[in-house]
Amino acid sequence: MDQVPVGILHCQKYSYDRELDTVCISCSKTADKKGFYKVNLHDTVLFPEGGGQGADTGTINNVKVYDVQREKLAHVHYTKQPIEAGPVKVKLDWDRRLDHMQQHSGQHLLSAILEQEPYNLKTVGWALKEKVAYVELNTTGRQQPTSEQLDQVEATVNQWIKDATPVICHTKKHSNDEDRPTSLPDDYVGDQGVIRTIEIKGLDLNPCCGTHVEHLGHLQIMKLLQTENIRSGNMRLYFVFGQRVLDSLKDLFDISRQLNKSLSVPPTQFVDSVDRLQLQTKAQAKAVRKWQAQCADQACSGLKAQLDKQSVALVFDEQQDADMSYLNMISMCIKDKQLLEDNPTAAVILASGDRAKGGALIVICEDADRLKQVSAKLMATLQGTKGGGARGRWTGKSQSFEGLETIVDIE
Repeated sequence: MDQVPVGILHCQKYSYDRELDTVCISCSKTADKKGFYKVNLHDTVLFPEGGGQGADTGTINNVKVYDVQREKLAHVHYTKQPIEAGPVKVKLDWDRRLDHMQQHSGQHLLSAILEQEPYNLKTVGWALKEKVAYVELNTTGRQQPTSEQLDQVEATVNQWIKDATPVICHTKKHSNDEDRPTSLPDDYVGDQGVIRTIEIKGLDLNPCCGTHVEHLGHLQIMKLLQTENIRSGNMRLYFVFGQRVLDSLKDLFDISRQLNKSLSVPPTQFVDSVDRLQLQTKAQAKAVRKWQAQCADQACSGLKAQLDKQSVALVFDEQQDADMSYLNMISMCIKDKQLLEDNPTAAVILASGDRAKGGALIVICEDADRLKQVSAKLMATLQGTKGGGARGRWTGKSQSFEGLETIVDIE
């Protein structure tokens, strides 16, 4: 028994069917490196990946099908259990199929509207992602659509959906002549193949191998999302159709409820509330920097007093998380006050973090040999210390600050 060729599979002719009684022709004797068996069926209700549409999933005799791929005109199902040759029942993951049909037929509709006047935007590619999809539009060297134009596109698409315009699949025998569509894969060859063309009645006619809705009413609704400029100069326009619109609305509603609880204001005041919080945060950050600068100045005064008595001075900012910005403030203060200028062999150790868990380290010393000596002592004394540097500054991290104070006794 031969396989029904891709192009006239049951799933392509009857895209709303959810199961099929067919025959398993063969199954690989052993699994491949990824643990999959390759199963060849006579016909299938599971669509093999193609045309930008992902493969269906489902079961064969209750054994999960993880993937379906086209190999020339053949179709191969991938399972993690072998399937015996003979009669089988194939069942479809309908929710996944319906979602793919809504996004794919929706893409045909959206692209057809965008190609018309006054937009004249040609679709050069599309992608079906887990939660959103997008069309890539040829906007190179021309003005991109305005937000008002995209609103018009959205309204037009949704009107076609309301009108429940029929979607018709046409097939003709495959040939290798000049009529072969450029979008047809190079390896789709053979006398049994067919060319499928999807028509949105009165609007669009395009070659396509995918599964599609019977009429646009089954798309339910469409919402355009964000746009994205890409390196080639083209633009990606993101969209969702059908159930994805409802899923997106649910996600946004859940976020809205959480924000309402956190901000204690209704959704219409979210933006104003967040703006106020941002201003408060900036003011607080400015106050913190001012406080840190004052602390850094005091720390420098303490370092000067230490260096009057010993050759190595230490500032340990003991807190749960290391604050490198504060250490850098102290470092700048040391430079501004020229604490080490008249004493090239004097060294300053700056540390910030938790005593038990360690944190950030800086060593400052004008003399290169002395800098190397003090940093080597740090790495030998403190657990898990690594770092490096030159020109008077060594920077590192430590996994513990136990024993830090003993380093100042270095000769």
